[in-house]
Amino acid sequence: MSKIYNEITIITVLYNSNEIVESFFDSLKNFKIIVVDNGKNEKILERIKNFKNIQVISKNKNLGYGRAINFAFNNISTNFFLVLNPDLSIDVSSVENMLKTLNQYNDCGIVAPVTLPDKDFYGAFPERNLKNVDSSSAIKSRELLLDSKIEGELCVDVAKGCALLISAKHFENIGKFDEKYFLFWEEIDLCRKFRSKKTSVIVTPKSKAQHNQGKSSKSNIQNFLIKTFHNEYSPLIYFNVQKFTIHHFKKITKYIFRGFSYLLILNIKKSMTNFIKLSANIRYFFDLRSSSKK
Repeated sequence: MSKIYNEITIITVLYNSNEIVESFFDSLKNFKIIVVDNGKNEKILERIKNFKNIQVISKNKNLGYGRAINFAFNNISTNFFLVLNPDLSIDVSSVENMLKTLNQYNDCGIVAPVTLPDKDFYGAFPERNLKNVDSSSAIKSRELLLDSKIEGELCVDVAKGCALLISAKHFENIGKFDEKYFLFWEEIDLCRKFRSKKTSVIVTPKSKAQHNQGKSSKSNIQNFLIKTFHNEYSPLIYFNVQKFTIHHFKKITKYIFRGFSYLLILNIKKSMTNFIKLSANIRYFFDLRSSSKK
């Protein structure tokens, strides 16, 4: 049996999980796995309850993503942990190569595989190419080397958060995930914290993972509300958008206008989307915790 099973703990977070998650656990039976139950996972938890390698932990509420991983981190005893989304599949040889890469460099904090068919699996911080937080290309600014043929490891600003092998020592040193982020952008902020400490983030093309993006949780109105809200809210935190400015008031006014305009033509989904984005901006406006920049 490969020694990596004693050196790495896998952490995954479940919320309102779908049946596809079961195959995720089947493929990782030799690893110690910590599952953070963020709620509404009764069926899948019943199916995996006899897996001896799985420890399920919960605080009986939805902690969000980064906070859930921080919670799980307090329960690991290995020097490395692998954060995996449950809609992802990866083979042992890819994990072994990631660990080899991480051990090769003393200043390396994160190693990530190439995730397929994702197109934005490595690149620069959004602020390098982004002036306006409203731009829908904020995340896409990482696609700098999309068509490149990469040989060997690549040191990057940001690696995609669905698969990250992390050094426990370096993770604790940078203060773990920032718990102001409930969902989205938390891995970008984490990489920024690593890089601020002169700690490397590496993508290795010798390791590959298949990502069935968005298939791990059920599609319903509650998930739609949560994802739409935090897709708007998290970049406001990341960019430390200034409050009480004309720009911020313009955003609020824009979402009010669009929300009612789509409602008048009975486009309920777009109307709801704009009102959710409006509520995210209003919450950010009054949330003093998000105004302090690290």
